[in-house]
Amino acid sequence: MSECFNFDPKKAGWTRFLPVTAFAAIMLGGLIVTQTSLNAVPTERWAGIDNPKRLLDGDATRQFSAQLNNYFMLSKPFAKIERGVTWLLAGDTGVSVRKGCADWLFLTDELTPFANAADNAAARARIITQTASDLQKRGIKLVVAVVPDKTRIEHDHLCGLHRPASFATRVDDWVKILGDSKVDALDFTPALAATAEERYYRSDSHWNEHGSNAAAKALAEYLQALNLTDKPKDARDPNAIQSSRVERSGDLMRVSNLEGLPTWMRPATEVTQISKVAPVAVASDDLFGDAGLPTVALVGTSFSRASNFSPFLSQHLGSPVANLAKDGGDFDGAAYAYLNSNEFKTQAPKVVVWEVPERMLPKPLSVSEKKWLASLGPKT
Repeated sequence: MSECFNFDPKKAGWTRFLPVTAFAAIMLGGLIVTQTSLNAVPTERWAGIDNPKRLLDGDATRQFSAQLNNYFMLSKPFAKIERGVTWLLAGDTGVSVRKGCADWLFLTDELTPFANAADNAAARARIITQTASDLQKRGIKLVVAVVPDKTRIEHDHLCGLHRPASFATRVDDWVKILGDSKVDALDFTPALAATAEERYYRSDSHWNEHGSNAAAKALAEYLQALNLTDKPKDARDPNAIQSSRVERSGDLMRVSNLEGLPTWMRPATEVTQISKVAPVAVASDDLFGDAGLPTVALVGTSFSRASNFSPFLSQHLGSPVANLAKDGGDFDGAAYAYLNSNEFKTQAPKVVVWEVPERMLPKPLSVSEKKWLASLGPKT
C-alpha cells in the first residue's frame, strides 16, 4: 500500500518544479512591492535611522517597520479584502454601526446608554429655554423640532438589536421639560409613525424623502396652527417636485468602511426616491430685504440638509425658508453660529426653528455646550 504514495521525480516531469517556481515568484513579487513601497517614503522620514545607538536600541528597526507599513502600496487592497471577509463571515460593521435586518444599518449611538443622560438632556433644555427667552425679548419666536431616532421609527428592522426600554420616553420627557418652560416643541414621531413607506434610508443615518416630507408637512402645519406663519394663498404647483428612483449609498456605508468594497461583498445599494424641488418665489428680488425677508430660519443638523427637508418645508409653507443648518453641527453648532452672526443681528427672522435629533440629547456635553451653559450663569 505504501507504494501508492511513492513520489518519483522522473515521472513527475516539469511539474516537480511548480512549488519552487511559485515560491520564487512570491518572494520576487514581495521584494518588488517592498522596494517600490520603500522608494515612496520621503527622505526626511529616514532621518536618524543610521544612528548606531538607535540601531542597538531597536529604534531604527521600529522606524523602518513604521515607514514600510505607512507606505506599503498594497495596504489599502489588503485592508479592503480584510474588511470584506469580516463583513461576509461575521457581519462586522465596526464600532460605530450595527447591522439590523438584511441590508439595514443603524448607528451604535442610538442603542447606547450614556452616563448622566437625563442631566445632559436637561442641560440642553436649559440652553434652549434661555435662548427662547432671549429671542422673545426681540419679538422672535423659537420653535424646537425633535427628530426621533432611526432605531425608534424603523424598529421593525432591528432584527435582534437591543434598544433599551428606558429610551422609550426620552423624547416625550424632553419635550415636556421644554413645554413646562413655555417653549414650543414638536416631536416628529407621530408624523413619521403615520407614514406607510420606509422613512429612513437603509444604509444611512438620516431620514429619506418620505420621512423628511412628512416631517416638513407636520412642522408647517404646527407653525400655522400657532399663527406664526400664514397658510399659503395659492395652491402648490403640482410640478414643483420632480422625483425619480436612483441608486444611493448612505453615510453608514462609509462609517462602517463598507463603501469601497466590490458590490458583491457589501450590502446591496439602495434604490430610493430623489427629488428636485423648485424654490418658492419670494416677495422681492432681495431675499433678505424687508419685503422678502424669510419668516422662518432653520438651524440644526444634517437632518435639515438631508433629503430636501428644507425645500419641502418651504413648499408646505408657501414661502422661503432660510436654512442655516450645519452638517456635523451637533446640538449647538448651527444655532450658536447663526444667533451670533451679523446676518441674524441685522436681518432677524420672525421664527427660528431649532431642529434637534433625539440621539443628541443623552450624549456627554461638548466643550462648546459647556461654554454656552456657563455663559448662562447659575441656575435659578
